[in-house]
Amino acid sequence: MIRVPLEKLPSASPTEEALPAKELSFRLTVDSIPGMVHTMTATGQVEFLNRHVLEYFGRSIEELSDWSEVVHLDDRASVLDQWHRSVATGEPFESEHRVLRADGAWRWMQSRGLPLRDVDGRIVRWYYLLTDVDERKRAEEALRESERDLKLIIDTIPALAWSARPDGSAEFFNRHFRDYVGASEERLREWSWTAAVHPDDVSGLAATWQRILASGAPGEAEARLRRHDGEYRWFLFRTNPLRDESGAIVQWFGVNTDIEDRKRAEVALRSTQAALAHLTRVMTMSELTASVAHEVNQPLSGIITNASTCLRMLGADPPNVDGARETARRTIRDGNRAAEVIERLRALFSRKEGTTEAVDLNEAAREVLALSSSGLHRNRVILRTELADDLPLVMGARVQLQQVVLNLILNASDAMVDVSDRPRELLIRTEREGGDRVRVTVRDTGVGLDPGSMDKLFDAFYTTKRDGMGIGLSVSRSIIARHRGRLWAEPNDGPGATFSFSIPVATASVAAPPSRADARSSRRDPWPPPAPPGSRRER
Repeated sequence: MIRVPLEKLPSASPTEEALPAKELSFRLTVDSIPGMVHTMTATGQVEFLNRHVLEYFGRSIEELSDWSEVVHLDDRASVLDQWHRSVATGEPFESEHRVLRADGAWRWMQSRGLPLRDVDGRIVRWYYLLTDVDERKRAEEALRESERDLKLIIDTIPALAWSARPDGSAEFFNRHFRDYVGASEERLREWSWTAAVHPDDVSGLAATWQRILASGAPGEAEARLRRHDGEYRWFLFRTNPLRDESGAIVQWFGVNTDIEDRKRAEVALRSTQAALAHLTRVMTMSELTASVAHEVNQPLSGIITNASTCLRMLGADPPNVDGARETARRTIRDGNRAAEVIERLRALFSRKEGTTEAVDLNEAAREVLALSSSGLHRNRVILRTELADDLPLVMGARVQLQQVVLNLILNASDAMVDVSDRPRELLIRTEREGGDRVRVTVRDTGVGLDPGSMDKLFDAFYTTKRDGMGIGLSVSRSIIARHRGRLWAEPNDGPGATFSFSIPVATASVAAPPSRADARSSRRDPWPPPAPPGSRRER
């Protein structure tokens, strides 16, 4: 509190000494109020200032009779205009302006004045209350500066930033957002946040936004946003809630990140993966040539033999009609077997990606083994199968899954080519694993895995083969990933390595797989095919 010498404070004048006791008591009471109070006459002349006013300004009543001298020059004209208007009209006076305190500091003061009227409504006196609001004004200015700095920071962020109220309605868009869509902040609020979103993406994005609001948790979504030049680009929308001390959401903040280039790269990657997958299928044709020749040559040889026998029987005297009829049936059977081999090859090496369907991995594996059995026999591989009974169906592209199985079988066979000190055993196993998934395992007794190469085993163009391209395992892992599964490798406890993949089973709505007996009865050739000499199979 600012103190002034007592000699500067007003002493009781003869007039005050003559004041009635009631008036004197009022002045003493006002003088004791812990605040700055003063009164003016009806025409606006200073009449009374309590002790706190005199101490604050360090001046006498006479010196403050022209109170405008303590008002800051920049504020004086507007304060005087407002004060004259109040005196003339009788309207309450209220103003915030700077004043000169006794210590020479300029401080913000709030001045409020109300008129006192007599029974006839005439103003007889003005009562004023002065309040130092300098700390509040400084805090408000600091807050404004902080808000300006925050807005400058948000406007500088190299992303499309925005905020929304707790109910999800748009509140703020930074400069980058406004520049990108080519609209002012007011215009954006009028549009609502969906205005620049691609029409095909609005409903999905709005539904996601509602789910995020309902959950009160951070969230994200992808949608196309229209640029100021009319071009739509893909953006990743991310938002996070701001909560108060009680945990209630007071604001949502979000950032939209341009992912158009990433989207295009993903499309290009999928196209490249598809091309590599097709290339892998084509590359396996050379390795399967011997097996295909064997599979097709057997029924073709039978057809030629049966046809010659049929002609000989029909040319006999008398013709052997029953024998000719039987050889004709065998001819038809062998023709069907050859047709099925060709059909399997057409499906395996077709450029089509294949449609998603319910797949029996046991049957898919058997078809692959039928095509590769001769090659395995040529490499003196002992094949064992452990195909689980009642294996659930999976949803996927049958040809792609067969491609993975075929690639793992061929890799396992290649890994055992140089093995001569132990049997070359290859195990194909299917089983159901926890979490409603199906696992396929290919286990060999080959040269095994180099621990130093485990991290890059599935990298594109990495290979340990002299004539390999290094894309088989990379493409296989991409195929399994698209089936929401995983493909991995691990060394055996003994010689060799094990490659496995697992994918989710089909939903309950998918029809149950046919029984094994039904599957076999639908074939026109025996299944499984005759095992190569020296090999064995276990069910």
